[in-house]
Amino acid sequence: MNMAVQKRRKIMFQSDNLLSRVLTKVFDLCLLNILFLITSLPIFTIGVSLSALYTVTLAMSKNEESPVFKMYFRMWKQNFKKGMIAGLVLLGIVALLIFDMWIWWNSRISYRMFFMIATLVLLSLVIMVSNWVFPLTAKFENSVKNMFKNAMIFSMRYAIVSFCMGIVMVGYMALILKYFVVVLPLFFLFGVILLVYPWTLYVNLRFERYLNEQKERESCSERH
Repeated sequence: MNMAVQKRRKIMFQSDNLLSRVLTKVFDLCLLNILFLITSLPIFTIGVSLSALYTVTLAMSKNEESPVFKMYFRMWKQNFKKGMIAGLVLLGIVALLIFDMWIWWNSRISYRMFFMIATLVLLSLVIMVSNWVFPLTAKFENSVKNMFKNAMIFSMRYAIVSFCMGIVMVGYMALILKYFVVVLPLFFLFGVILLVYPWTLYVNLRFERYLNEQKERESCSERH
């Protein structure tokens, strides 16, 4: 009888512990979402905020416990320069390409569709690369130039997934803008993290694979 009672208590304790971990994770993700939106309000700091956001979500994906608020702002300061440069470069390129599309759309030349399609392809490539830039900033120590170079390599290596993520991101943003007033409270709590956290889980697997390949190559070169 005592054994059965102890077993039930153990199961209940495990269930409560699991529920507590899930609720803590949800709370931390909501807090991250809010911190990101607040620190991105001056749009030119969005690169810094994305770098800090990915640093925390990468740590969370590996179950590395750390106070979210403290870690976010520590990484925000630490990655300020690289995140700022990367963010401004990408914002400038995207703004220029969108402006080009607007010009071609309003022009009357017969081959404007060719230039519009070419610009759209370039914009797609930029979005694909941008999805890797900030996780790479969060994961590895590198120069901004090499960071963009590696982002291009990863986006081409996993081109299908990167392209699909770009489509999902653009479609998601279009829906948010269309129904902004309705979804504003939910967007404030979950809007960004709903995209970022699943993507973090994916890129972390790819980074771990890359690191393992590097170790294997190093061990092979040492043996020879």
